[in-house]
Amino acid sequence: MKRVPVLSLLILTYLAFDGSALKAANDPRATQLTYESWIKACIAATCFVSAGARGACNPSGGVISIVTDEKGVSLSTTFGTKGTLEGAISAQIDQGETILIPNPQCTGLACYGKTLVDSGLSDRLKKSQTITVEATDSAHQKINLVFSLSDFAKAYDGPAAPLPKVFEETSEKLTEELARRAEEQKKLECKE
Repeated sequence: MKRVPVLSLLILTYLAFDGSALKAANDPRATQLTYESWIKACIAATCFVSAGARGACNPSGGVISIVTDEKGVSLSTTFGTKGTLEGAISAQIDQGETILIPNPQCTGLACYGKTLVDSGLSDRLKKSQTITVEATDSAHQKINLVFSLSDFAKAYDGPAAPLPKVFEETSEKLTEELARRAEEQKKLECKE
């Protein structure tokens, strides 16, 4: 059952990026981000409320998720980057206290981290304007994503996306996207 949350996070990451890959430090296309709306999906007792930001090149952007499961509530972030991150990832709701996400892991096109948070986080997010996540990459450049919380409460309190439809749409989009990217990969790569 441990694989279900990982699979869910991968699917939500894909959906939040609308099929786009995950920030290269020196390419201006990586900083021209399109922010996606918050979405909710649940598998068994695990629910994810996520939003994504994607850039015009590969890799760029990121995803933020509030995950509720049998362990409690956690905050998860993913940054698109070819490098690694230095230190912890930080998250800040409006001008509130910084939440640190220690020990991020990197896979080659993305770095991610997750930390348990208090159960009141979702209530604070519902009443706030923005959540900012920030990290520093191995080139000492800040990666900064600012997500609007204007539709967070609606997604959090609303029904989850129907998963069979999500899987079907994801599969179709992924197949189309992979075919398109195979032809355009070289011109879409971010400069480092």
